[in-house]
Parts: sequence; C-alpha cells; structure tokens
Amino acid sequence: MTKDHREMCVVVKADVQGTAEALTRALRDLKREDEEAIVTVKVLTSEAGEVNKGDIAIADVTKDTTIIAFNVAASYEASEEARMLGIPIEYYSVVYDAIESVESRMQEVLSPTPDGEFTGAAVVQEVFNIGGTGNIAGSKCTEGILRKGGNVRVLRGDKILIETTIKTLRNFKADADSIEAGNDCGIGLRDFEEFEAGDVIECFVE
Repeated sequence: MTKDHREMCVVVKADVQGTAEALTRALRDLKREDEEAIVTVKVLTSEAGEVNKGDIAIADVTKDTTIIAFNVAASYEASEEARMLGIPIEYYSVVYDAIESVESRMQEVLSPTPDGEFTGAAVVQEVFNIGGTGNIAGSKCTEGILRKGGNVRVLRGDKILIETTIKTLRNFKADADSIEAGNDCGIGLRDFEEFEAGDVIECFVE
C-alpha cells in the first residue's frame, strides 16, 4: 500500500544566513511516519533578517504554514498582519527547541486530534479481563473529565495506537456517565483491548 505523503510547511528566518541554512537542513531531515502516512517538512523560504510582511505573504499562500524566527524579531507590520491572518510566528534561540517543536507539530499532522474539544485524560494502571466484556483499562483520571461515548485516542509514549470511542465507563462497580480528575475508573473502548500500564487515554467531546 502506498503511504499518504503529507507536508508541514515552514518559513525560516534567522539572525545570520549560516544559521538559517543549518536550521533548514535539520528541518528537511525530519520525518515522521506510521502505517498509513509519511510527514516531512517543506521549507518555503530560508533567509536572514527580521520577519517582514513578505514572509507573511508567503506563509499565507500555503495553508497551516508556521514561521520560525530564530534569534530575530518580527516587524510591527508583520506581527499585525500575521495576527489578522492567523499565521503563527514562533520565536526560538536554541536550535533544539525549534526542532522539537516542529517534530511535535509533525506528529499532529500525522495523527490529527479526534473531533471535539479536549475534556480530560486518564493513565492506565492495570488491565482487567472481564468475561464477556473483554479487557478493561483500570485507570486514574489525571486531568479534566472523561465522558462515556466521548471520542478518545490511546497514546503509548509518543505513538498514537488508535482513535475510537468510550464504550463503557465504570466507577468501582457502577456504570458512570463521567469521571472527574483524581478518581479511579474502568474504561472499555470500542474495537480496542490491547491496553498496557502507562498508556494515556485522551478524551474529546463534540
């Protein structure tokens, strides 16, 4: 099967041309992939100097482009134009920080967030096999709130295992419609049972 090729587009501005070129090389070497897709970085322009309105115009042509400003500022006009157009300008002084941020964004392009607003997350502590029901994730809600029927994604480290929905949600032995942060619960997901301790379950509600 041919994998879907996706690109994350950036505009690079730096204090000196040598730094702009080094950062560009590092970004072009980045790659993220899973069974279905490959994500790479496309550098639209790479120059020395402050972020100007020309850079904003270039970023505006390609949807979801990010401007990386390394040891430089943006002119007032460029900042205002970017704000009105919704174009992000990210400022860095350490190369590693810029690369790490882009890698994180690439993971989002590879595995988009499930539909809905993020409401909460839980960490799997142990796995129970319930006869007739399958594996249930004995978990602790660590932030926000989990809702039965909500869209979820399961993360193991930085890998997204699946996007699905909460099929069953239990507080001790009673069914629950929601679980708040600080509480233990049992989570059953639709079409997924391969839980491991340490997995993170993030919940989103439309």
